[in-house]
Amino acid sequence: MEDEPTMARSTATQLLGTAEFSQKSLVKKWLACYQNGELLSALKQHWKSFVLHVFNEKNDIEKTERFATKFLLVPMEEFLCNGNPEQMFDELKKLDQPSQLCGKVFKIGEPTYSCRDCANDPTCVLCIDCFQKSDHRKHRYRMGTSGGAGYCDCGDPEAWKSDPFCEKHLQQHDQTYKNPMELLSDDLIDRASTLFMSTLQYTVEMLTWEQSDSLPTDIQPEGELDDSYVTMMFNDELHTYEQVINTLQKAVDCTHKEAVDFATMVDREGRSGVRYGTFSECEKARTVIERNTRLGSKPLKVQVMHTTVVSHHQFALRMINWLQKIISKSDGLRHLFCVLSMKPQANGQDSLMEKMLLADTQLWKAARVSSHQLLMSGVLMDQECKKQFAIIFTKWYRQLMHSFSLDDHDHEVSVSSLSVQIYTVPSLARMLITDHNLLRVILSTILQACEDRKNKNGKLSFDRSERNPAFRRSWYIFYDLKYALTCKPNPDEWTDTLRESFHNGLLAFIELLKLMQGMDAVTRQTGQHLEFEPEWEGAFNLQLKLEDNIALFLEWCGSDPKVLVNAYRATVSALVECQPPDDVRREDFTVAGKTAQCIKYSVSTQPVSIHIPVTRFLAGLHVQLGKYGLSVSSSNLLKDMHPSELIELSLRSQVMIAQTQAGMWRRNGYSLLNQIFFYHNVKCRAEMYDKDIVMLQVGTTVLDSNEYILQILHRYGLTAWIREEYDTPGGQEDSLRQTVMLAEEFLNLMIIIIGERFTDGIGTIEENEQVKREIIHQLCISNMSHSELAKALPEDANNETGLESVVHDVAVFKKPNATPGSAAAKGKYELKEECYAQYNPYFFHYSRSEQSESVENQMKRKRQEGGSDLALPPPVPPDLRPQFISIRNLLHSDIMMHIFHLILNRTGATRSRSWSEAQLERVFHLIGLALHEQLRALKENDVSFHFLTKATVENNSILSKLEKLVWHPNVSHDSVKNLLTWLLKMFAEVRKYRNETVCMDTLEKLSSTSDKKLEEDKKRKAELAAKRRAKIMAQMSAMQKNFIKENAELFEHTSTELPTVGTDMDTSDTYGDRFPIALGPFHSPSASGLMIREKCILCQEQQDITHMNRAMVLAACVQKSTVLSQSRGKKRSDIEDFDPLFMSSDLYLGTHTSTCGHVMHADCWQRYFDAIVAKERRRPLRFRHSFSYDIDKSEFLCPLCECISNTVIPIVPPLSTLLSESDRREVNLCFNDWLDGIQKSVENSVKAEKDKESEEESLLFQPCPISTITKMMAESVAKNFQLLWEYVYDDASGHFSEGMREMLRKFAVDVFTFGLGMEPNESNPWVPIMAWNTCAFTIQAVEQCLRYEQKPIFGSMTSRQSDCLTSLIKFAAVCSQVMTPDTVKQHCIRLLCVLFPDGVERKKKESRCLLDVDMFHYLTCLVMTLPTLYAEGHTSAISTLPTGGLNDQHALQLVITAHIVQILLTYDPSMADTMEMEADAEGEKLLGIYTKLREKTGVNSGHNPSPWELSAHVQKAVLPFLRCAAILFHHITNVPSHASLQERSDVEFSLLCKYLGLPNQLSSLFEDQGEVIEALITSWTNNTELKERLSGASSEKLVHYPLQCNELISLPEDYSDLINRVSSFTCPRSMGDDGRAPTMCLVCGKMVCSQSYCCQTDLDGMTVGAATEHSMHCGAGIGLFLRVRECQVLLLAAKTKGCFVSPPYVDNYGETDQGLRRGNPLHLCEENYKKLHRLWLSHSIPETIAHNLETNSNLLSLEWQQL
Repeated sequence: MEDEPTMARSTATQLLGTAEFSQKSLVKKWLACYQNGELLSALKQHWKSFVLHVFNEKNDIEKTERFATKFLLVPMEEFLCNGNPEQMFDELKKLDQPSQLCGKVFKIGEPTYSCRDCANDPTCVLCIDCFQKSDHRKHRYRMGTSGGAGYCDCGDPEAWKSDPFCEKHLQQHDQTYKNPMELLSDDLIDRASTLFMSTLQYTVEMLTWEQSDSLPTDIQPEGELDDSYVTMMFNDELHTYEQVINTLQKAVDCTHKEAVDFATMVDREGRSGVRYGTFSECEKARTVIERNTRLGSKPLKVQVMHTTVVSHHQFALRMINWLQKIISKSDGLRHLFCVLSMKPQANGQDSLMEKMLLADTQLWKAARVSSHQLLMSGVLMDQECKKQFAIIFTKWYRQLMHSFSLDDHDHEVSVSSLSVQIYTVPSLARMLITDHNLLRVILSTILQACEDRKNKNGKLSFDRSERNPAFRRSWYIFYDLKYALTCKPNPDEWTDTLRESFHNGLLAFIELLKLMQGMDAVTRQTGQHLEFEPEWEGAFNLQLKLEDNIALFLEWCGSDPKVLVNAYRATVSALVECQPPDDVRREDFTVAGKTAQCIKYSVSTQPVSIHIPVTRFLAGLHVQLGKYGLSVSSSNLLKDMHPSELIELSLRSQVMIAQTQAGMWRRNGYSLLNQIFFYHNVKCRAEMYDKDIVMLQVGTTVLDSNEYILQILHRYGLTAWIREEYDTPGGQEDSLRQTVMLAEEFLNLMIIIIGERFTDGIGTIEENEQVKREIIHQLCISNMSHSELAKALPEDANNETGLESVVHDVAVFKKPNATPGSAAAKGKYELKEECYAQYNPYFFHYSRSEQSESVENQMKRKRQEGGSDLALPPPVPPDLRPQFISIRNLLHSDIMMHIFHLILNRTGATRSRSWSEAQLERVFHLIGLALHEQLRALKENDVSFHFLTKATVENNSILSKLEKLVWHPNVSHDSVKNLLTWLLKMFAEVRKYRNETVCMDTLEKLSSTSDKKLEEDKKRKAELAAKRRAKIMAQMSAMQKNFIKENAELFEHTSTELPTVGTDMDTSDTYGDRFPIALGPFHSPSASGLMIREKCILCQEQQDITHMNRAMVLAACVQKSTVLSQSRGKKRSDIEDFDPLFMSSDLYLGTHTSTCGHVMHADCWQRYFDAIVAKERRRPLRFRHSFSYDIDKSEFLCPLCECISNTVIPIVPPLSTLLSESDRREVNLCFNDWLDGIQKSVENSVKAEKDKESEEESLLFQPCPISTITKMMAESVAKNFQLLWEYVYDDASGHFSEGMREMLRKFAVDVFTFGLGMEPNESNPWVPIMAWNTCAFTIQAVEQCLRYEQKPIFGSMTSRQSDCLTSLIKFAAVCSQVMTPDTVKQHCIRLLCVLFPDGVERKKKESRCLLDVDMFHYLTCLVMTLPTLYAEGHTSAISTLPTGGLNDQHALQLVITAHIVQILLTYDPSMADTMEMEADAEGEKLLGIYTKLREKTGVNSGHNPSPWELSAHVQKAVLPFLRCAAILFHHITNVPSHASLQERSDVEFSLLCKYLGLPNQLSSLFEDQGEVIEALITSWTNNTELKERLSGASSEKLVHYPLQCNELISLPEDYSDLINRVSSFTCPRSMGDDGRAPTMCLVCGKMVCSQSYCCQTDLDGMTVGAATEHSMHCGAGIGLFLRVRECQVLLLAAKTKGCFVSPPYVDNYGETDQGLRRGNPLHLCEENYKKLHRLWLSHSIPETIAHNLETNSNLLSLEWQQL
């Protein structure tokens, strides 16, 4: 074998054809060629020979990398440095000027931080190191994860409004800039320039090389190329993994695993060779792949390439990485590289940088990513070069975006994504806008893309069936436009050049808006329903993309008066151009002597579009005129446009929506409703609905008030309604109803136009008043959490709502008090009391449902405050700015006064067909607004507002009509009455302020009369209600008497007292002062003297639980569990000679049973289950397994609570009721004699048997008859020993019904099946063992839950836990009744052989090590099998049951003695906390026992514990066993616990010992107990394996006691620490590639690569993801994971089921943030994490998953096994 250097030299020798490869001679040769200007030729000559062999498909990755470094890269480094590269690079690094920029390039998933207070835009981010060392950590910040494209902006003053430097980079801030190239030697610059240009030229040439079967002539190998090709498959974003995998299996005849590897490589690298061979073989594979992946019209891209071309591609890609490495060594080298790469070539061609940019879409994914990283680490890190690169990028922007729109790769791997690094820099963006017309360049690009989307009217049109994504991909341009517009200039920064460039860009933007003006117009359907729903989503998606850009353009325009005027005129011109000529026909409309010329247009019959962005843009410009003292008339801005045309299109939209509310557009389908919804939605309304309202308010400034209202009335079609004679009967009811609703909507619009003044430029409002008002009205609906409130507020261009800065001025944040044991709830904001006065029931952002809910909530609040005033008057609106003062004139215009009179007259009329209460309420609101304005005018001595004069001057005035309505029946609702009262008081207040004589007596009289009438009405209604109730009660009484009379026989013997029903789960003490004892011949009597009675949830029949009645069952779920495991990851397959009878002491895998506690008859349940199975069988196969349960695994949902279940537990009556009194004989047999009898039984029951074929000797367990045993004992002892077992022969006991026996067998077999994962087999001897095991394991699990929560075992269990243990323990006690007695007896003998090992050891067999056995499982099995030990024959009588007598007492004493031996042997004194305490006698005795045990095992601990320390440890270690034993024997004997055991106590140990009949002094178990126990202890300690374990010679883990209560892993308090920790995680199967979905197991802490094909494996014939596979090994199929980048907790169960639940991380408002959408800082909530821990500890994950799947149908479609 050759060593590696020898092999490398041998390979190089073969390549060069010389004696030995020499880097020195090669570098020397290159230096000579460099001097002659022929370096590139020399390099290519070298590459021609070496590249093909280094990058050979036969070489593995590691070998290729070694050879590439040695033969290709290191020589170039030596040439560059002309010496030792490491030394030269170190010297160059010392010359670098410390950079003030961080520039750390982010990896995928790395945490990023953006300061919401200081960042110029959300793209400005910090890495975690800079963030933690900056002042921004004290500010409001947003946390996120990087997508892998971008770098840290720390140190860039243009990225931050303040604090641009962290502590680290602040030190370099004041250093003056120097050209880093000046520090390099001229010789180095020349060599580097030549080398950089040569390598970059080669790289660009090869990466853009289009020939697939040949190379450029200067690197083409000599001679004819061999027939060696590769089928190269390329990645796109159209085809799925499954399509690619299935196609590859057909095309290249590979396995599924190989196809997955190919697909993973294609997805990660962008391409992969899938077939190597001859040209014909590869061409055939290409044809098959293209044919099978044709999606629409575009198949998967596949090329047949010669292997030489592939080799040079790989080297070119490696060269990019090498260049990135070299330029990182020195700032001077980086600057030199940037200058050279952007330098135009000598022949007039584009620079190499430009060629690389333009060829981006030709590259595969890995090449793109590498080239982008080279750009980021090169030109983007050099501030001087970044400017030049920005100019180049803008020069080719249109072509780059066009290429991207036609590409099939994601934006993040496109060079166009680098725009964010350029256009977000304010100085660069400003320079590009001013000098290079950036806005025009960007917008002309999108306008060019829009050309193909124009319809015949020149408007944009989207087709639902359009599959070409090119146009939608071009929408990324809008992000670039937004980036460029974020650099808004200050007023003093405007220049003429900037104005001109911006105006050019604005004209292009208006052209885009013109394309949208009037798009997707709709016409009302009047005949039949719309046949096909029109496409509407495209227009709104486009609107969403434009929202921020529109706002930013308006900000730019508003910052300079010249720009504003030019923009206004351009927009008006565009609006005129968009106006169809037929829209200007007019007709006269006259009301109350006022006439207006209105445009003749019918919204109900002609097309209407909700998309009018030009009109809305003009509205946004108009409100900014006032700040510069400009007006429409003074500057002649409207030109020839009629003022009414300004409001026309906005008014049409409002009318169409009003008609929709009136039910006139029902036949237009859901598309129109969806458009209206998004029109008002918070995402779109700022630039749609809000701007329409602004435009309607603008109309008041250019039109006379009367004419303005007439224009609106005309457009609403209320020309008839407005006239007095409209109330004359006649016409259709439908038309009348629609007119009434339109009138209500009209009045609602007038309220909005007059009252909504919280827009900057319209009302005189302070900063943030608009946001405050939004918050107030949202909180008037209901109290809201922070996220709910933020979601209801509009966001600005930086995704900020302004919530945090003002919310505490108007609301109080209240955190709820979390109850113990529950998850922490999120806090909510509650409105401050003083802010309720600002509530406006007609707030224009309310939907109908929100308005109704807010009104109801405010009424409720007022009632709770005890006030009688339920009025919701209009709040005082802010004052109007001078240019919009005409809005208030609407309130006292003649037409408005006419409307007031009209509706008040109709209200007071005896009958009016056109009146509605909603109209009256709205008129009251408008009058209230008018009174507010009048009062303000009076206070300001403004005499131009005349509402009060007009409202009071006539005898039939508005005021007099209001006074008459006080007693009118049409004003019936309390809220309307109170509002009327408020209006009258307001009139009085205003008149009083104007010094008019007001008769207050009249007002008070009106008010008191109204109150009196109200009280009378209430009193009358109460009396009527009381009479009605009395009448009903009399009828019921008469019916009851008649029924009793008619059925007298039924009631003769009926008692009126309810029967007392007992339960066998009583835990209360019934013995007074006597302490109950559960075990022994003198144990306390059972408490369950009464029968249990249950009701079937299916048939509702009640029944007593007896052994002969119909069987009743509990729905239950049996599952494997590792929750208690002390050796996580250990598998049964790792255990030699696995035997379920002996549970491992580390509890590595158990079988847990749980129940919801709902009872059914067994036959009722069987019919229910059969019906489910039949229903599922009828379902087509493709729809199977889409439920939360799987019938193939016998799963079903509880009929009542829908809890997941897979079996049923039979309910057994109390054990004490199954045995006759004769079975409870008092026998006097000491512990030593009992042990002696048992030992003799074991010794005589173990036989040795030889296999006839192998002649290997095995043990045979044949139970010895009791008669044989008693012959070996003294006569008195033998008699008592026989009496102890005599009850097993008693046939006086009852027999189980056949139904009960069937259910007992079924549950035992189900536990066996689910617990061991084996096929059902009733005759398998392990069946009863698994029944006992699940009983023991479930008890331990419940005990550990209670111990974790520091609760006592009695009185603290939930009803579910109690029901489960009661039924489970009783079942375990009687299951032997339906098993073969010989099998049970053999299990008993095998159990006893562990603690009586002589019987086995005499047969030359090694006994089982005591340390390997869990003693509570042992105790449970022993107690359940011991009664059968001497049973003879097979009888159906119920006799062999544990009774809690002397047998059970001695069994417990034996087992606890063995357990104490385990504790003492495994005790490590060095790990204990030493504390000096006074020694006690018990401690001294235990120390003596401890010392003797150590001596017997031959293990010297070297450090003996103190007596007190050892005594305390033993009590602590044995306590879990005692708690479990107490639960077991409590349910066997039904002896209730003492009250002291139902409370937390420091003396729990003593109390449990007393309850179990054990001595408090555990040392007494070893003293004076006879010679048998001494001999047994000696035999236990003589075990060879035990001695090896204790001495450390064995590799097996030593289990220490008490067993630790398992907890979920510890998580960091700050979530960003967790993200940062995970950011370094790489996929274990993809050569260091960043994991896309790193997922952490919360049980063991292991990180897996979830939801990725690269880490999928085959598990039992199913392809599963990494998380599913891990859950099978770590949690026996149950998984609890944290998806770190999504901040989401994943629950998995049974491979195919799962769900997502809330993570334990919350923000400062107590809310989770799944997906990190809000980005608020997250911290660990201990309560939420404890809730998750309880969920896992209580084995409730399958139940939680089932409930989630049932309530969320979307989860059913997920393939959980792939995660």
